[in-house]
Amino acid sequence: MDTIMTLYHAFLSMNIETLSDPKVLWTLYGMLFVVLLLECGVLPAAFLPGDSLLFLTGVLISLDVFHFGLINVILIAGAAFGTWLGYIQGRWLGNTRMVKNWMAHLPAKYHQRAETLFHKYGLFALFFGRFIAFVRTVMPIMAGLSGLKSKYFHIYNWLSATLWIFLIVTMGYLFGLSPLFKAYEKQMMTFLMLIPVFLLVVGLIASLWVVIQRSLNKKKRQAANSDDHSSLQK
Repeated sequence: MDTIMTLYHAFLSMNIETLSDPKVLWTLYGMLFVVLLLECGVLPAAFLPGDSLLFLTGVLISLDVFHFGLINVILIAGAAFGTWLGYIQGRWLGNTRMVKNWMAHLPAKYHQRAETLFHKYGLFALFFGRFIAFVRTVMPIMAGLSGLKSKYFHIYNWLSATLWIFLIVTMGYLFGLSPLFKAYEKQMMTFLMLIPVFLLVVGLIASLWVVIQRSLNKKKRQAANSDDHSSLQK
């Protein structure tokens, strides 16, 4: 808990020396790994702000907080293992009530988009899906449900994870080196740190809204079925 508070205050004050402390740094590495693992592999965590965190990570590399090579390896591993976790859910747990409930609570547009991409492009859809929030979480589950052989899945999984992480982190890194960022560094960092928080709050609210709506619709259907049954008895 002390380390989390130290991180919080260091980000608020933009204390690069504190953020670069090995004890704090490895906590950051671990947090980023877990966020990507969950966002890519567990549907209830699909609202986590992966893209914005990757861009922010690239900016922090330009400020000498992270080592470019090491953080990329950690993030790629987090994304790839998360996607593999999603594949396992589809392959072995696809017919369980838990996974079916997760799929049911996902907004229909994301499910349809993932299904369209997968059926149209097959495994190549992993490359496109990586760059679309929610879709990158659904895609590996659908790959598992389809019975796709794990050998081919792993190849496309690691390649797509590498492409996604490297491109967005590099974009953030180059932005952090730009004259525009250097001129307004404090304001830009505040804005970039607020984006993931904002997206996280919006994602949580949207997810809760979907759950509430589905619960209300379920109750309405049950009430309608009960009325129909009563009418038949009469």
